Amino acid sequence: MTLPLQYFQLWLLKFFTFLLGCMSCFFFQAKMGMSTVEAAALTGLLGTFIPATKRIESNHVHANIYMGAFVAMGSKVTEQGFWEILLVSAIGSLIYFVMSRYFKGMGGRLGTIAFISSLLGLALKVMV
Repeated sequence: MTLPLQYFQLWLLKFFTFLLGCMSCFFFQAKMGMSTVEAAALTGLLGTFIPATKRIESNHVHANIYMGAFVAMGSKVTEQGFWEILLVSAIGSLIYFVMSRYFKGMGGRLGTIAFISSLLGLALKVMV
């Protein structure tokens, strides 16, 4: 029997999986010279190897990895450096944590959340 995660633990899990997807896609682009699409595809492929247990499926671990890859694929924020990636991952995972029930059943929600978090990350970067 597994106990349900508390809210902070759940957000932390979403944050780290989002960050994992974003950082791995960034790594494949920056260090291995892959194109953005190849890096995002490889990140998504590697994410599928995480076993799909009931607990992982209920916490949407795979979706967070894909969103992180979307952010790194389509955003200029990831070219800025580690702190910007960390900021965008925190924003994106928070948006997904709070808004996921409202996006249920809608197509394109992962890309939409990645897009919104990238825009907010850029806006915060400009303001600071």
